[in-house]
Amino acid sequence: MNPFEQESADAWCKAIGQSEAFRREGRNWKTRLGLIAGAKGILLDLEDGSCRSAKALSAEETLREADTAFSSSEETWRALIEGRENMVGAVMGGKVQIPKGSLLALAGYAGAASALLEAARKSVRGIGTA
Repeated sequence: MNPFEQESADAWCKAIGQSEAFRREGRNWKTRLGLIAGAKGILLDLEDGSCRSAKALSAEETLREADTAFSSSEETWRALIEGRENMVGAVMGGKVQIPKGSLLALAGYAGAASALLEAARKSVRGIGTA
């Protein structure tokens, strides 16, 4: 299953909704969060600790519709989701870019970002395989 396809986006949104950690960490976060890898993207509509919807889009559409967007290679996303890489370290080390939004504005949501990746870890298996 490819993490940037609709089936994966739906599974991730469902896992976010079941995540106690995201409910707690993301309770005050209302955003349309874009995640981009190459030409592909996912747009997560997050509000009050839940995922309202998730859409697999092109990178261009994701960037246009998102309030905030993170961009990286599929390999880095894979490492983040599998827990081999830390989001804060990846951003600070330049492996993940923020083409839309502000690092300062995101700083208060590091715990929510970690909970999002944990939800992805639980929902997506066989990342990068067809």
